[in-house]
Amino acid sequence: MSKSDPIRTNYYNAVERADKVSDVLFYVSATLSIVSLFVDKSTHTLAYDIVLTCFALSVVALFIIGLVSRLYWTPRAEDKRRQDFFASACGVSLSHQKTDGYYNNDFTEPIRRMAAQILENSHFSKAIALRMVRTERIRVIVYGCIWLTCVFNRNADLGLLIAASQAVFSEQIVSKWLRLEWLRIRFERTYDEVHRMFRSKPASQSFKAMTLESLGSYETAKATAAITLSSSLFQKMNDQLSAEWEQIKADLGI
Repeated sequence: MSKSDPIRTNYYNAVERADKVSDVLFYVSATLSIVSLFVDKSTHTLAYDIVLTCFALSVVALFIIGLVSRLYWTPRAEDKRRQDFFASACGVSLSHQKTDGYYNNDFTEPIRRMAAQILENSHFSKAIALRMVRTERIRVIVYGCIWLTCVFNRNADLGLLIAASQAVFSEQIVSKWLRLEWLRIRFERTYDEVHRMFRSKPASQSFKAMTLESLGSYETAKATAAITLSSSLFQKMNDQLSAEWEQIKADLGI
């Protein structure tokens, strides 16, 4: 439904590029760590040194990009998104970079508009996270099978087993899958809580407190999981999810 989203273009795209580069560097370093096991240092000294040097450089580059992304690019993008979120909820201008059609509800009262924005955000986020986690599940199963093959193969080299374990249980495979599963669950929980809140129509003060609690839960989940939702999936699913959001609004009368 979003017609214009300069925040994603100017800030989140940098985060996604960093994530893609990190994935490439991870696979390069994992491959080099395995290749180094098959290069005989005594007979191929130069080749061995080249492999280890490239491995070291890829690990350092992965560390630097990950650190910069986590401490600069991601917080910067999240700050801009929250700025736009509150500006939309309160009907004020906090930045010259404004989204158009990103939040879609007719409320003018700030707290109720904020609650509707949380509901819309969590509706989109849980669907995109679910689509993303399906791919991660397949990847974990594939790598898990390879790892188990190495574990139960008595003739497998110990160094190869260690390298495979390091790759599988790294931040890019098992950890990423678990964090994404957890994030999906938190998004679904936030959506259900806000949806029930609109259904039950609590008193004004209770509604305000529950809205702020849901907003904190949603933002905390994103910060803890440290996973950027796919912009390409957002584009592919936008029309479907937007149509569903219109049905949800009609059903809740918002």
